[in-house]
Amino acid sequence: MGKKDEIILKEIEKWHKQDIIEEVLYKRLSSMYIENKWDFTTIIKWTLIIGAIMISIGLISFFALLFNSTILGILILSAFCLAGYYYGFKLKKIDFRYYFPKTGNALIAISSLLLGADIFAINKFLFNEGIHWTILIFFISLIYLFIAYFKENTLILVFSLLGFATWFGAETGYMSGWGAYFLGLNYPMRFAVISPIIILIGYLHKRSNFSVPKSFVRTYYSFGLLYLNLSLWILSIFGHQEGLNNWAFSSNNLELLFFSILWLTVDLIIFIIGTKVKDTMFVGYAITFIILNLYTRYFEYFWDKMYKSLFFIVLGGISIIIVLYFEKKLSR
Repeated sequence: MGKKDEIILKEIEKWHKQDIIEEVLYKRLSSMYIENKWDFTTIIKWTLIIGAIMISIGLISFFALLFNSTILGILILSAFCLAGYYYGFKLKKIDFRYYFPKTGNALIAISSLLLGADIFAINKFLFNEGIHWTILIFFISLIYLFIAYFKENTLILVFSLLGFATWFGAETGYMSGWGAYFLGLNYPMRFAVISPIIILIGYLHKRSNFSVPKSFVRTYYSFGLLYLNLSLWILSIFGHQEGLNNWAFSSNNLELLFFSILWLTVDLIIFIIGTKVKDTMFVGYAITFIILNLYTRYFEYFWDKMYKSLFFIVLGGISIIIVLYFEKKLSR
């Protein structure tokens, strides 16, 4: 059963308990939502996503091993790519003989990943790898972005954002001579700075007058919130240090305390924004990473100062208390 169906069913049950609707109407309405116990839409969606990625990896690996000739590999990849796009777009059309939009999206995803491999192969053949690989990733990400918006495909947008993140990290490293700092920022700090911009892009999509899928807005929000929190998490553990050899592990370090407080403050702001605009994604990310922050500090300060049995008993007790608190809130 889908999440929306569960919400509707709970509301119907509440109406019945409050005597808003009669028994006959309650049973009639409930029967419309209890036949399917499984959310087949979600199962199909994630199975196709995983399948598309696995097939793409397998095909790219197979072609790389099978063909010694670069030009032959390019021709095969191009043929598969074009065929995948053709049938993928066809299956998404309602007036087509076979209307399977999710399978069509999977074919488009496979074709997009094959297209990336094809562009790298063409670069090797024409320029003997003369174009730097970070530029190619940026170019491929732009193509993915165009396809995502042209066909309103959220999965391709995810590929595009992952590509841009890879390009940003690699390009800034390349420009700094693969040093840890770029414009005075280490890798986690760079992503912490750029993440709010990704969230802002999602917000501008939401406020714009253009017809943009709601899933696009959620994707930008999710990427921005995830990168922001992961970056601050790393900074709270290691600080703004130059490299692995210089990363600080001391729990008494004022820099680590500053980033821990900064991370907590950011998540409290995210929580407040989420509750104000009634956005469960913001609230969920905030609560999850506030708890992770507390767990991290617990490990940081008490791992070496407590007996391990007591350490895990206390940790488990804290977890149960947190669950009971939120379960009580949820029941209300």
